[in-house]
This record gives sequence, structure tokens and C-alpha cells, in this order.
Amino acid sequence: MKLICNGTVYAPENRGRADILIGGGKILHLGTPIDPRFLPGEVEVIDASGLAVVPGFVDGHQHFTGGGGEGGFHTRTPEMRVSMNFDNGVTTAVGLLGTDALTRSVESLYAKTEAFNNEGLTALMLTGSYWHPSPTVTGSVGRDLTYLRPAIGVKLALADTRGPHIDAPGLAALAADVRVAALVAGKPGIITVHTGIREERLSLILRVVKDYGIRADMFVATHVNRHDPALLEQVLQLAALGATADATCLTEVPPEGDKHLTAADFALAAQERGLFHRVTFSSDAGGSLPIWDSDRRHIVGMGIGSPRSLLFELNRLVNSLGMDLSQALCPLTSTPAALYGLAGRKGEIRAGADADLVVLDPATMGIAHVLAGGRVVKRDGSLVVKGYFE
Repeated sequence: MKLICNGTVYAPENRGRADILIGGGKILHLGTPIDPRFLPGEVEVIDASGLAVVPGFVDGHQHFTGGGGEGGFHTRTPEMRVSMNFDNGVTTAVGLLGTDALTRSVESLYAKTEAFNNEGLTALMLTGSYWHPSPTVTGSVGRDLTYLRPAIGVKLALADTRGPHIDAPGLAALAADVRVAALVAGKPGIITVHTGIREERLSLILRVVKDYGIRADMFVATHVNRHDPALLEQVLQLAALGATADATCLTEVPPEGDKHLTAADFALAAQERGLFHRVTFSSDAGGSLPIWDSDRRHIVGMGIGSPRSLLFELNRLVNSLGMDLSQALCPLTSTPAALYGLAGRKGEIRAGADADLVVLDPATMGIAHVLAGGRVVKRDGSLVVKGYFE
């Protein structure tokens, strides 16, 4: 067993000073105090004095097998490593494909997802990619959701010049396929939509919700935190109908005039409309961050998304924008956990939940300890568990 003591527990609601007893990969009890001398067997004690104990982060948008490639084969970003997540407090992640479904496949994504599970990360996946018809393993999106254990939904791009060019009947048919499979397999059945920059933005989703009776809560619109009033209005309209607005986290505040908006600032805009509970944060880790030339024809540089962006946005929400930590944690913990069908297991600190925990300094968001499934993977600021080939 393990005992985390003397920390302030955010479950994510503020539970005050409490000790957390862990055994068998689960949270057994929260209480004050829990004296290890009266517990049976050997107990590892982790002192969290002066620190906050929060749920492990749930990151719903990662490119496990890498992304990029739009500047030639040499610009394909490498596969992610499990240490990238553990080092930044991520204990649950959802993998997906991006633009490139030519040199990367749903099959390889499935293999990488299960590899992460074997290495101690809780990993799920989305079938499909940008394209429609969606690339799959079994020949259909519905069968992938039904028969691939970690598959919980499908990825799709809209309003992107690179495609696909799908119409309302096509999107409604895809949603119906996902919905039936989700009911059969007992899965969330989500459609994560990469939001492009074309003028129509997310109007196609609004149309199928209105005209075809498709449930809005199936849709997760991602990459929506941009300085674009028309997009913001569409996103919040969808969120009011039950959809999820997934903000892509940054690692710094963009310069004035930049098209991007921090996830933290987007969350405040949603809060002003009473829709903060419909917002999730994700990192786009493993994805490419291309730098284009002036006419956007050629890539002149390339960065790679990292889960550390989650910590930047959390720090910005709390220490720059003044949000209470208990609320600021929700887009990284309880909200995505519920979205991905993990409520009660992930994103919460309570008896019976998985022992996925992060011990951090709320003044800096620096991480001291991380536990994934009750196993210490980061201790005293240093990784102690890495991937098979690390």
C-alpha cells in the first residue's frame, strides 16, 4: 500500500488537508489523519506537505504514432514515448491520426495504444483520421468501435482545405454508424472534429444537429481556441446544445495579432456564457507544429506538440487569470473523464477510483510526484518509470 499524507486534496473540488490510502491500484480511503503504524503490511509514505494532490490529467488528443509529414518524409514527427505523459502528469490519453493516413495507419495506432496500456498509461483511441470515408481496421467505423477494445469514437476534419469534403447526409450517416456501435459496445461514441479555417467553420455540425436530429453531445470540436468571433459563436452554440469544446493548449502566450488564443482565455470566454463545464483541454502531443513560409506553400520549420502545454494552461488559469484551482482542474480531469466514459474511475479522487494522482506545487504547477494505477512513475521531480525502449 501507499499513503500520500499532509497534502491539500483537490478531487477536483477542494477537500482540504487529507491523507489518501492506496492499494491494488485503487484509492481505498481519504481521511485525516491516516496513521501508517496501524495499517497491515508495508506502507510507502509520500509526504505532500505544502503541495496539492490532484487527479491525473486526461488528455483527449494525442498523436501516439506521430504526425506531420506535410513538408516531406523527413518532417514526419516520431512516435510518442510514455515518459512524455508521465513527466507531465498525464495518466490517461486518447490517441488519433491526423492529416497523414498514407504513411500511418489505424492498425499502427491500435498497436501503439495497447503498447501504452502495457507500459502503465491508460490509453484509448479514435479510429479514422481527417478523411471520409474513414480509414479503419475492420472495414467500417462501427465495427472498429464494436470490436477494438480501446476505440471509443472516430476522428474527422471539417472546413479544412486539405479535406475531406463531406456533406450533411454523409456526416449524419457517419454519426448514426457511431451511435449504433456505441450503444452495442457500451462506449461513448464520439466524433472528434478537427476544425479547419474555411469560411463554413462548424456550420455542418449545426445543420445535422438541427435537420437530422443527430445528438450534439456526440461531437467534440477541437482546435477551436482562435481569434475568430464567428467560430467562437458557433462553438458556444454547439456547447449549449451539449457538444464539447476542446481547446488546444499552448506553451506560451501568443504575440499580439496572432490567430491563436490560449486555452485558458478560451475557457474564460466559455465561462462568461455559463459553458465552462463543456470545455476540455488537450495537448495535441506528438502532432506537428509547422512553420510556413509567407504564402503558406512550404514548411520552413517544425515543432512537436507536448503534454507540458497542459501545465502551462493550468498555471495560466490559476496564477495569471485568478481561477480557483478546483475549477481550473476540470477541463483536464473530471470533464474529459466523463466525456470518454471514465467517470468514477478517472479524473476524480475518491474511494474506488483508480489511483491516478499528481502531487504538484500550485504556485508554479511544478510536479513532484505522479502515480498511475497506484504505481509511482515520477518521484521527487524525476521519472522512475519509462517506456520499454527508453
